[in-house]
Amino acid sequence: MKNLSMIAGLLGIFVSLAAQLLAINDDDYHFGNIWFIGVLGGIIGTWAAFSININNKKATVLLIISLLLGFAGIGSLYSISAFLQFITLIYLAYKHFHAKGDKHK
Repeated sequence: MKNLSMIAGLLGIFVSLAAQLLAINDDDYHFGNIWFIGVLGGIIGTWAAFSININNKKATVLLIISLLLGFAGIGSLYSISAFLQFITLIYLAYKHFHAKGDKHK
């Protein structure tokens, strides 16, 4: 899951930069010229990938922040990265709740 989250974060950075450089997102029909928020979301997603093996709760919070910032920054262009991050979130949630269930037996 660390690799999947790393790919999602880097993809978020590259898609956000490409959208700005190719003028895909524009001020007319978007939230404004805040493409750097998409880059920030990708950077936070990459940071979350490094913290998956260290602290699952921190990684989960960082992935959620990354998803929100990515959609706020570049909207639907962030959907592939968001899908990969969502898969990682589901895995982390399953791992968290499964570990809690084992402790009570």
